[in-house]
Amino acid sequence: MPFIQISLVEGKSPEYIQAIADGVHEALQKSWGILKDDRFQIISEHKKSHFIFNKMMWEGNRSDDVIAIHITSILRTKEMKLNFYRELVNVLTSNPGVRKEDIFVTIVHNEPENWSFGKGAAQLLK
Repeated sequence: MPFIQISLVEGKSPEYIQAIADGVHEALQKSWGILKDDRFQIISEHKKSHFIFNKMMWEGNRSDDVIAIHITSILRTKEMKLNFYRELVNVLTSNPGVRKEDIFVTIVHNEPENWSFGKGAAQLLK
């Protein structure tokens, strides 16, 4: 049940956007063991002038096609996060062909009581 927010520079094809969304989900399934149907994603496109990322900081060499992936999840281990980063690069460089330098990820965690999937309930507290 991670919640995924994917931000891209506007102008990508629907096929490219779908490949990014599918790739993120695939990497999470492989590295975190999430279920096939456990998919909660929002994809936003931004004007190039509103997408400001330092191109060189932290061994960057980023292009104008950087993708920002923000994940909110219950606590995951350090190993799970590192496995996810590697798996994500493997998947997205293969399809749709994103440069590994252009894959930017942040992960924040919270507690199960911070999630409601509707009906006024905190389903993860079961």
